[in-house]
Parts: sequence; C-alpha cells; structure tokens
Amino acid sequence: MPRAAERTGVAGDLIRWLSGAWSLRRAINDDPEAFVGEATFTVERDGARWHETGRLRLDGHVGPASRTLLVVPAGDAWAVRFEDDRPFHPLDLRDGRCEVEHPCGADRYLGTYTCLGDDELRVAWRVTGPSRDDTILTHYRRHRASRASVSAQSVTRRAAAPAARR
Repeated sequence: MPRAAERTGVAGDLIRWLSGAWSLRRAINDDPEAFVGEATFTVERDGARWHETGRLRLDGHVGPASRTLLVVPAGDAWAVRFEDDRPFHPLDLRDGRCEVEHPCGADRYLGTYTCLGDDELRVAWRVTGPSRDDTILTHYRRHRASRASVSAQSVTRRAAAPAARR
C-alpha cells in the first residue's frame, strides 16, 4: 500500500506540490471561520514564500489580516521560518503527515500537518501556556487553476526525464 505522500505527490517535491493558490479556512477555538482567505506558495530561490491574506475575526477584531512565512531547505527536508527569518518549525511531509513543535516564550505550539489528497492540506495546532489556550484548525484547498499548473509541470518533467537519460 503506498504511503500517503506517494498518493498525494508530496513525496517527490514539496515545493512543487505546494506551489500555487489555495483557499483557506481557519477555525480558532469555537469560531469555525475565524480566518477565511487565500494562501499562495510562490517558488523563490530553493524554497517558497507562503503568503496568506484574508479576513480575520478574533477577540473583537474584524478586518483584513495577512502573514508571510518561508519554506526553506533544511537537510533532507524543509523548515518553515517567519518572514524575518526566525525559525518556526521543521516540515517533513514525505510520509504525508508531520508533527511539529514551536516554543513561543512561555507558550507551546504543538502542530500536525496532514496531506488529505493532491489538493488538500490540514494544519492543526494546540496552543497552551500562561497566555494561550487555543485550538487552531486550518484547511487548505488548492484552486483548480493551480492544480492544472502543477499537473502540467509533472507531465513535462516526466516527459523530459527519458530524454535526459539518453
């Protein structure tokens, strides 16, 4: 039976798999639509820029919000870093699932990334500490146009591979 990552295409190239536009819905505690928006993964150098933009509803605030993260090489896997290059957590989705941890002052973020298919990713966080007690669940779903682009890249790479071996 193939591993989850082999079924989703993540095993080959995480950056290629992520690249493109995704819709996202983030539940925070009891609000199933605390953040609704889009994420784009743009290939940069040897990694990707992960940018989210949308509408946030949290602690009395309702309005636009965004964040940018970086996915960069880290040994034989990847690491997620904040936009200012501070470390966030490792990311290894070769098996289709990855558990991560991020200390933030006295608070602790425990997360799980799960590939749900070629076009879906779920990220779950449990945040505990003196200033936090939160459950955060984000569903990412690839936009159809982005899926067509990734599929075309896969076909092009597969078609070019035999010629490169000659």
